[in-house]
Amino acid sequence: MTKITLDIENIGGIDDLTVTFDKEVALIQGPNAANKTSLLQSALFALGSSTVPIKNGADEARVALTIGDRTVKRTAHRTEGGVRTGGETWVEDEDERLLLERFAALTETNPLRAAVSRGQEIESLLKEPMDIDALEAERAEKMQRKRQFESRIEELADIDERLAQREQELETKREREGELERKLDELETRREAAADATDEDDRLTELRDRRADLRSEKADTQGQIGRLEDAIDRLEEQLSDVEDDIESTDEVDETDIEALKQERAEIQSELEGVEARLDILQSVLTTNREMLDSDFTGILGYEAGLTGDQFTCWACGSSAERAEFEATVGELQELIERDKQQLRDREPELDELDERIETARRARSRKQELIERRRELEQRLEERRDSLDQQRSRLEELRSELGSVDEAVTEHETERTAADSEVAEQLESTRVDLRSLRRELDRLERTCEDLREQQREYGENQEQVETLKEEIATLTDRIENLENELRENFNAAMDDLLSALNFERLERLWLDGNFELVIAREAEGSIRTDTIEHLAESERETIGLVLGLAGFVTYDVSEVSPVLALDSLGAFDGKRTERLINYFADRADVLLAAVHPTAIEGESYEQITLERPLAD
Repeated sequence: MTKITLDIENIGGIDDLTVTFDKEVALIQGPNAANKTSLLQSALFALGSSTVPIKNGADEARVALTIGDRTVKRTAHRTEGGVRTGGETWVEDEDERLLLERFAALTETNPLRAAVSRGQEIESLLKEPMDIDALEAERAEKMQRKRQFESRIEELADIDERLAQREQELETKREREGELERKLDELETRREAAADATDEDDRLTELRDRRADLRSEKADTQGQIGRLEDAIDRLEEQLSDVEDDIESTDEVDETDIEALKQERAEIQSELEGVEARLDILQSVLTTNREMLDSDFTGILGYEAGLTGDQFTCWACGSSAERAEFEATVGELQELIERDKQQLRDREPELDELDERIETARRARSRKQELIERRRELEQRLEERRDSLDQQRSRLEELRSELGSVDEAVTEHETERTAADSEVAEQLESTRVDLRSLRRELDRLERTCEDLREQQREYGENQEQVETLKEEIATLTDRIENLENELRENFNAAMDDLLSALNFERLERLWLDGNFELVIAREAEGSIRTDTIEHLAESERETIGLVLGLAGFVTYDVSEVSPVLALDSLGAFDGKRTERLINYFADRADVLLAAVHPTAIEGESYEQITLERPLAD
């Protein structure tokens, strides 16, 4: 036997309590408001639960848990910013704490039990400990990268054709360059022959060469100006479009988003309060119904009941007429329906706020992108305009200098023969054409090199897409295998557990391909399948407990937490409560269960009886 001790101070409704037992199953009994749940919360807090059940009005809470030779002590202190915890916990690893809170802390407020009871989505709650969400996020990120590569591949789809066109154009211009070089050689030969005959003025040659250089540079400068003007027009058009987009995009401040978050948090807090009150009311309603209805006909096969017109309350010991209990049940039902309606009325507000928050975030991000794009366009536009001004200034300088050179050439040419002038003009024109052509060749070669780089990028992107396809397929297979394995393990655990509990009308319970619960139950002599939504609330609560217990088995939570904590077993009769206790007695190191005072008896179980604290 292993000795277990709990020293509790200011936890839940407990002021100061020490509990010691040496049996592996401890049944916590007592009337309502006897702090049975507080004792369970104390043990879970020591184990590492994130729920801090510090007593109202207390500034500090303490709990010490001893199992065998190991003791952990944990504290909680109220501060201006909330509650600060300290000390040591039994479970330190965050992933293991998740298993503890999800599948070992199976109290009435357990999120999985609550989700099943309310007919909410359970897939993420079941899959989270396996980190499948992280794999799905990784797959989504790879799919996004794949789409980006595919988009770039689509942009470069005609790269081979464009490169071939430019290379053909480059080859044609190189042939033209050769023709001009040969023509220039012929003209030089003719000029030299004419110079030998007429003793050509060296100064005229220099002037003509200079004029040719100036004309070539002028033509190139005019081309640059034209290209800059076209680029400026395009940039101005893009800038106008961006400014229109900025003007049409609403301004979203961080304070607006924070205000929406605050509004959502307030509604969420209000709904959590309603849900907590609803859980308490439902528990009380279940207890009163059990006392009234001894012929409970739900799928759980409840067999306990009381007869006669007088009822004795096991919680306080007082007697009352059946009519009084029925009136109490009616009032509780009205309160529950009112709280449920409040939840249904407010939940659309949460959805609307979530959508508004996401819309505001997207609008703010879009606004920031547009502003950055405008800044980039304005900078590029300023650079192009500066370049245009420089080119225009240079063009004026060239025109002025060219006019002076033209006059000087004219003066010298009047002294030359018509033949000499014709050769000189052809030489000058050829030189201009050759220089311009060589500049075009330089630009074409740079363009071809850029296109070759894009061609290499095109091939690399195709390889990236194929690699990502394989990685995505591998992740998809891994996710599907993990999901299938998890689903099969849960279904096997639920089959085994239902077989042990032996509900008369519940044949089977399983998770389908979408991780939704499906029930096979007996109805009118045949087996019919149904969904959780069509069950009574008390039935959903019990099935939620069965699912949580199946998770305890599936995830081997006993390897993480030495304690399995259970409460709210009111829908189980004494026999099934005993079957449940016996089933998990060998599967958990320590089983703590809050049960009905007369639900189960046995020498192999530790009986811990709590009394309702006296009113101050």
